[in-house]
Amino acid sequence: MIQIMNWFSMAIGLIPLNRQQSQSNVVLDYAMMSLVPVFYLGCYFLINLRHVFGLCFLDSCNSVCRLSNNLFMHLGAFLYLTVTLMSLYRRKEFFLQFDERLNAIDAIIQKCRRVAEMDRVKVTAVKHSVAYHFTWLFLFCVFAFALYYDIRALYLTFGNYALIPFMVSSFPYLAGSIIQGEFIYHVSVISQRFEQINTLFEKINQEARHRHAPLTVFDIESEGKKQERKNLTPATAMDARTATFGNEQKLSGEMKRQTPQKNEEDEMDTSNDEDEDDFDYDNGTIEENTGNTSEANLPDLFKLHDKILSLSVITNGEFGPQCVPYMAACFVVSIFGIFLETKVNFIVSGKSRLLDYVTYVYVIWSFTTMVVAYIVLRLCCNANNHSKQSAMIVHEIMQKKPAFMLSNDLFYNKMKSFTLQFLHWEGYFQFNGIGLFALDYTFIFSTVSAATSYLIVLLQFDMTAILRNEGLMS
Repeated sequence: MIQIMNWFSMAIGLIPLNRQQSQSNVVLDYAMMSLVPVFYLGCYFLINLRHVFGLCFLDSCNSVCRLSNNLFMHLGAFLYLTVTLMSLYRRKEFFLQFDERLNAIDAIIQKCRRVAEMDRVKVTAVKHSVAYHFTWLFLFCVFAFALYYDIRALYLTFGNYALIPFMVSSFPYLAGSIIQGEFIYHVSVISQRFEQINTLFEKINQEARHRHAPLTVFDIESEGKKQERKNLTPATAMDARTATFGNEQKLSGEMKRQTPQKNEEDEMDTSNDEDEDDFDYDNGTIEENTGNTSEANLPDLFKLHDKILSLSVITNGEFGPQCVPYMAACFVVSIFGIFLETKVNFIVSGKSRLLDYVTYVYVIWSFTTMVVAYIVLRLCCNANNHSKQSAMIVHEIMQKKPAFMLSNDLFYNKMKSFTLQFLHWEGYFQFNGIGLFALDYTFIFSTVSAATSYLIVLLQFDMTAILRNEGLMS
């Protein structure tokens, strides 16, 4: 599905043709990105300046139909021109940079999987793949229905010239939705990488729970004496002191006899002990382990998390500005769609074919844009939650105090630094629309509250006099 969307994006001039090739013909790459906007502007000025092929200039289009069509057309022009100008800026550079960083991340993930011997990742991948393809199939069906209805109605009105009014009516919203589809794809790729490193973190967490039990450090001599005091009675206390004094004399004699031999062995084994305690600071592994274990991936996983967060920043910098005009268009179309459906279509439905067409176009594209906006918000929230989950798993590992963390302070310091760094990073970055709003579920609440305020004002207008003057009401 993503490949089909990329081909369609290249065909309508939203992305360069050879976006993944650094050495290519610039004129060929950006040819469609220049021709399609020029054709759109030609259709736009042809309708507005020459007053031909425009729905609002037909005799059967009344004042309500004319006002609604002009708003839909000019709002679409604002959406398409802003999205196109932002697409031309740093477009090919972004694709090259994203693919390069993603390949580096995948190479490290594959290495960590081999070390951790992850054999159960395939089940998670299949489950995610089903939801992933179902989402894209649902979007495809929604857009197919919207385009079918609009093209069919325009063809019945304008015949072979239906492409001209289509370019200024539904095409801008289609182009903006495809750009958001590109954003959805890139955010889903980032979310998948977070899930993969969380699986590796969870593998370390499970090993810390089952195989590496927490170590209890205690003084053997003091614990033995406490237990001995509990078991002693006044009758056996004197015998215990006598036996202890005799054992101490024997132990001191034996230690004097073995001291010279022990010193020679210590001198010979000094180098061996140093080799055993040697720690590889580059790889973060202890040479006492005979084989690779999952905790050996910790340094690489920390680097992976930082790389994926950096990838999130450049992705938000590329698509975040394009979310602002799209969310604004979605907001306006949704409000006027509800207004036209409740105040016009419920009253005079079926009396004017063009008015019904305009009303249904508002409703269809308001639903379509809201679906796309919701998927964008949902995936951005999922990516943020997966990044937070990494820090939570690492903190849980620290609380269990596994043996590999207690044996060397470097693991503990790295995990502590990682959790503290993520606290600062969480306040620094979040998917957003150039700082105007955060792309999470709180945006839905803000939008609904604002839309409710506008609808309270709009629904108070009395449309009966206007509809009666247009001959739609008796």
